[in-house]
Amino acid sequence: MMRLIGLGLVWVLAVNQGEVHSSSIKQSQLTPSRISAVIFNQPPLSSRGAPGNRQGGGTRDGRNCAALDIKERLTAIVPVVESPPKINNVWGLTVSASPTFWFYVPYLAKDIQAAELELWDETSREPRNYQQIYQGTFTVKGTPGAIALSLPSTVKLETDKNYHWYLSLNINCNGEDESINVNGWIQRVKFQHTALVNRQQVILYAQKGIWYDALTQLAQLRRRNPKSKTLVTDWHKLLKDVGLKEIANKPLVPCCTLE
Repeated sequence: MMRLIGLGLVWVLAVNQGEVHSSSIKQSQLTPSRISAVIFNQPPLSSRGAPGNRQGGGTRDGRNCAALDIKERLTAIVPVVESPPKINNVWGLTVSASPTFWFYVPYLAKDIQAAELELWDETSREPRNYQQIYQGTFTVKGTPGAIALSLPSTVKLETDKNYHWYLSLNINCNGEDESINVNGWIQRVKFQHTALVNRQQVILYAQKGIWYDALTQLAQLRRRNPKSKTLVTDWHKLLKDVGLKEIANKPLVPCCTLE
């Protein structure tokens, strides 16, 4: 298991700050948006917090590694909310039972030896009671670029519960593996929505702070309509709203499938 370590203490401290508040979207909030632009509204962070790491990469201990000798970093395409004392909460909402995660991978596919996504239920106050609910590997193709990882339909998230995900890549550094990691959180909320994938649905998701679905549906629309300037503008705006404008021009790579 390539799980990132060292966050247990921070998470336990965050747990003691209080219980997770329900992020269910109330019926009174379901009025269709009349806004014509994609505007992401960050929902309130639960008192429990979601400490994570949106970026990973770079060589350590002075090691020479051509694959990592680049300015860009592995990046989880997820909002970051800062809370005292200087804790970065990497966190977003979804309405999907089996959601899709997005990451920007700046490395050449040939240099990635192994890739893994893990999902944990860390609801308990005791780390020893944490439960892994999913662990899957995948083969990276076509990078550098933004990749999508969809959970298998057999993996179902419960509503109003925070899940901790971990992405790990093993990079070939002159014959030795260098592990690059990012991690964050996802919470499924109740929301009356349709199965339609259209721009107005993206606008509504963004307006209500439902990050993962707004991003995924907008990416689907862009793939179906690659020449649409409006959708490109929407994509740039959505990423800019969460401080990721530097990767807005990166290609959407048709990769990958979790095994």
